Amino acid sequence: MKPINVGIEAIEIYFPKTYVNQAELELFDNVSQGKYTIGLGQVNMAFVRSFEDVNTMALTVVTNLLEKNQINPALIGRLEVGTESLLDKSKSTKTTLMRLFGENTNIEGVTSINACYGGTNALFNTINWMQSDAWDGRLGLVVCTDIAVYAKGSARTTGGAGAVAMLIAPNATFTLETIRTTYMKDNYDFYKPNFQSEYPTVDGQLSIQSYLSSIDNCIQQYFKKNNNLDADFYCFHSPFHKMVQKSFLRVKLNESFVQKVETGFTFQNFNEKQSQMLKFYQNDWLNKAFPSCLLSRELGNIYTGALYAGLISLIDTQDDLINKRIMMFSYGSGCAASLFYLKCNKSTRIMKQKMNLQERLQQRIRISCIEYDHIMQQREINYNKHSQQYQPKQVDLYPGTFYLKSIDDKYRREYLVHKQLELNQTSDMIVIDNSKSINKIQQIRDQITNNNSTNDQIYSQSQKQYNQLWTGFYKKTIQQRLDQLEKTMNVNVEPFKDGGLSLQNANLMVENCIGKISYPLGLGLNFLINGQFYSVPMAIEEPSVIAAASAAAKTISEAGIGFQTYSSRPVMMGQIQLLDVKNFSKIECLIDSNRQTIINRGNQACQSMVKRGGGIEDVKCRNLNKGQCSVDIFINVCDSMGANLVNTVLEFVAPLIAEITGSRIGIKILTNLCMNRKVTAQFSLDIDKLNYKSLNGKEVAKLMLEAYQFAEFDIYRAVTHNKGIINGIEAVCNATGQDARAVNASLHGYASINGQYKPLSSYKIIDNKFIGELTVPISVGTQGGVLPQNPLYSQILQILDYPDSQKLAEIIVSVGLASNFAALRALAVEGIQKGHMTLHARNIAIASGIPEHLVDEAVLFMKNRNNFNKQTALEFLKAYNVFFEIGKAKGKQMKAFCTFTGCFDLIGTQEKVDLHVVFECDQNKINLNYADDSAINRQIFGLKGQEWLKNLFSVLNTVKINKEVELYQSNNLTSKLKLLAILINLLCFNMLSLDFDRSKNFILNQKPCLGGAISLKYGLSLMNELIHIFEYNIDQFIGFPQLRQALMTELNNIIFAHIKSFELLQQAKQGYFNCDKFLSSRQKRLCCTMMLLCDCISLKNFSPQIIEEIKLLGRVIEIQMTLTRDTQKWNKSTLSEPNMYTYWLIANQKLILGDNKDILTSFYNEHNRLLLSLIQELEKNISHQLSHLKDQAMNAIQLFYKPRL
Repeated sequence: MKPINVGIEAIEIYFPKTYVNQAELELFDNVSQGKYTIGLGQVNMAFVRSFEDVNTMALTVVTNLLEKNQINPALIGRLEVGTESLLDKSKSTKTTLMRLFGENTNIEGVTSINACYGGTNALFNTINWMQSDAWDGRLGLVVCTDIAVYAKGSARTTGGAGAVAMLIAPNATFTLETIRTTYMKDNYDFYKPNFQSEYPTVDGQLSIQSYLSSIDNCIQQYFKKNNNLDADFYCFHSPFHKMVQKSFLRVKLNESFVQKVETGFTFQNFNEKQSQMLKFYQNDWLNKAFPSCLLSRELGNIYTGALYAGLISLIDTQDDLINKRIMMFSYGSGCAASLFYLKCNKSTRIMKQKMNLQERLQQRIRISCIEYDHIMQQREINYNKHSQQYQPKQVDLYPGTFYLKSIDDKYRREYLVHKQLELNQTSDMIVIDNSKSINKIQQIRDQITNNNSTNDQIYSQSQKQYNQLWTGFYKKTIQQRLDQLEKTMNVNVEPFKDGGLSLQNANLMVENCIGKISYPLGLGLNFLINGQFYSVPMAIEEPSVIAAASAAAKTISEAGIGFQTYSSRPVMMGQIQLLDVKNFSKIECLIDSNRQTIINRGNQACQSMVKRGGGIEDVKCRNLNKGQCSVDIFINVCDSMGANLVNTVLEFVAPLIAEITGSRIGIKILTNLCMNRKVTAQFSLDIDKLNYKSLNGKEVAKLMLEAYQFAEFDIYRAVTHNKGIINGIEAVCNATGQDARAVNASLHGYASINGQYKPLSSYKIIDNKFIGELTVPISVGTQGGVLPQNPLYSQILQILDYPDSQKLAEIIVSVGLASNFAALRALAVEGIQKGHMTLHARNIAIASGIPEHLVDEAVLFMKNRNNFNKQTALEFLKAYNVFFEIGKAKGKQMKAFCTFTGCFDLIGTQEKVDLHVVFECDQNKINLNYADDSAINRQIFGLKGQEWLKNLFSVLNTVKINKEVELYQSNNLTSKLKLLAILINLLCFNMLSLDFDRSKNFILNQKPCLGGAISLKYGLSLMNELIHIFEYNIDQFIGFPQLRQALMTELNNIIFAHIKSFELLQQAKQGYFNCDKFLSSRQKRLCCTMMLLCDCISLKNFSPQIIEEIKLLGRVIEIQMTLTRDTQKWNKSTLSEPNMYTYWLIANQKLILGDNKDILTSFYNEHNRLLLSLIQELEKNISHQLSHLKDQAMNAIQLFYKPRL
């Protein structure tokens, strides 16, 4: 049975995920504005990276077509491919596609080649097969796949890439009418004779003429066969959009010619009359032809698939095509052309839904022009190269896309399917091997510096000079900074001191003025923009923004060549709202035909701007909804922001618009979404130079890219991501007198221009480069506005070397990109709060009443404690005041100081003591924290300092005069003095162990410590300050003079006992021994007497007699603890430090017998005689109030120190 209604049952398109914007290409290629976007009519251009080719696109589009339509591959009986992008002169793309069909090897068809016509030839062949006797009942597939690339130059912008697959079947959705015409001729308009390059040879004029001649012949021949030329829609092969428009008009010219309809348009005057023809046929063009241009404007020329991308565009832009007749014109250079009609027999709504075109277009990734140019260079270098390996990143391909994995040494290509990769694979950098190429960034650098070798020296010298001038700027006082500005930039610094704005001027600027409010004004440093260093004024109240941007700019200048920027001309758009519009096409035609009249009238309202080279440049009309449209007037505002000027022009020209259109005028207002005033800032950094904190460059780049992708995927993150950009942009806007609100509105509008809020910046990794880019529409001015109202603005612009509006915009966007880079890096590597809170600490310090000269020290104090709050700031102030008062009392000259902090949980109590100390130092400032396990901490406090303090306090705190009294304490003075005494004890022992002679000299003579280890100087200085604080506290808070004297005497006893212990140990090495003296000095290490004296502070009924009892009791406990502790802790390692048992063994020449029980018994017996006599004396004299302490002490000793026996 013969099939009927054979045609296209299903259709699918694949286009790469990457594209470049044509308007940005205009800027990048330095061509006139509109050459690509208006002259060619293109919006974007799709292109492929090195891991995609015509085979990958064909494999992907066929797979998608079969899967979406649930077609079993075994049902395919013919597959024919159309392409002119050959990878092999023998093996066809069709054979590569056979891997999709498994055991179904009985599939007819190969690859058809004839420029862009191959896809149509494949379609005709497949339909002919299905209608022939050879048809076996199975379905057909037609695949069109191509990559259009051109040599660098104006033709490159007409490139593109994509693939279309069509399912051919009986009873199809689209059927081909039986009548068609074909035209062929031998032309050399476009051909590829050079097998060493994929670039074509093109004769542009001949190509256009050949195209139009083909239309003429096809239309005229068709009319002879069938005089019905009517069509509901038109689809044309689209090398570029304006060619489609020209082709449509050519069809209309031929229709009038063959149908003998007089229109006044002839073949002779076609070129001159096209604009008039477009107005004449405007309605048909907009409703019947333009809807097929969606994909051609977005993708560019996809060669064999271009005509069928037009059909897909129709399906997507129309609600339904059922019962519609579509004229199809196919053209291939060389030349071959056919004209045929499609009839739509079924609804296309499901087809539209399956293709999901709009969402796929929005998922694409816009690539910067610099990166695109770099990729094209690399493509040219690697053309026809073998032994290549590729690994795409997740973000570069849609899931399920085929990609080229490798080309082996025999040119065999291996293809894989790109699946959803794990996150840690997203930033793989093996994408393109660029080791042999000179990329665009280097070219720009060369252009800036004129010649490489001399230039690098100039750049290096410039950076060196800049660094010499600005390094350490943050350390200077405000006056020193202003002095530097005045001397180096000849800036009048007086307006900087009060903000420049007088109260009188403020009253003139706003209504109901009651005063002024100021922002802090700082300098963003290290900005290398287009080869020039800038120090950028920034006004913002938020801490860390200026510092972070400066740090980022420094990285960008050192790891790359700074920021590269470009911008479009300062063109603003104003809108006049038209209401009650019934025929938009008529309105649009009227506006277009009176365009010059409108321009001339509007320029009368801005003659001064016209004299400066500005004024109205264009007028357009846009259809909106519900009888409304917008007349858009584009005005070059030169160096002004332009708002007032644009609104003035709109008011002036609105009556003329009303007269021309006959429509009711609504509002007249500029738009802050200044799409014709875009600025791009970019950088490219060597990943190897991106090291930050403890991470290497590759790790930093990977983490930053992942952080950026978070914003790409999530609107909540995208908003905050963009806030980081606006931090920098708004700060410079504030400093330079710009309308920051207008800028913000434009930025947020642009972020959601495609219907979904997106990050404004973008980041990529390619060929070991970390590339960042920020493109935004931004309107700023360096003339007019509020600038004349405040003399400070002129001084600020002088710092920037009086930029014009475009250069100022480029500086602003560079700062925004730097701020974003800094935020991403901080977030990804260390968390935003660490750096942010460090700078926020200044605000906390100021709010806490810290004097100005101590703010930096207070900030450092909070930072090192990782506590950014008022309490910590006040703790610093309290410690400093103690330091100051002590120094003042002792007549000391104030020098540099360091800080020490410790937070102690006192075991045996419910108390915590936070100790904050400021101490003198002559060395570099440090901030010690007792809890840190740093090298200098271990040297100062000993390897077991923390453990020793905890254990000692545990023992001593079990022995209390009156435990209940402590509950009434409110200032924990007792615990604080105990802690101070133990720390002094610990430091004294460690410093004497570290350097006995220098430490002894410092303690006894209070002379500076000359020479020795750094830790020794810090440790002695801290110990000295703790002694002063101990003395300060007892003088301030203890009312009993005898107790004050006893406490200081006991502290001195502890210190001098340490010195004596080390002296006796040294004498022992010379053979002199005195065990009684050694025990007397050694016992003071345990501080028992001091702890008991501190407890006396809490006594409600204190008497001097109790001090003597305490001394005797303390001595007994100290001896008991010393004997028990030194024998229990004894081993050969104690030979290097004081130990009573060691000393006695050496004195009795029994060191090697230390573990012998008899020797140990002898040691105890000898010293117990002394201890027993002291205990007897104690029992006679101790009062009832203290009698319990003896038993407590014995229990504590047995609990914490087990006897060695």
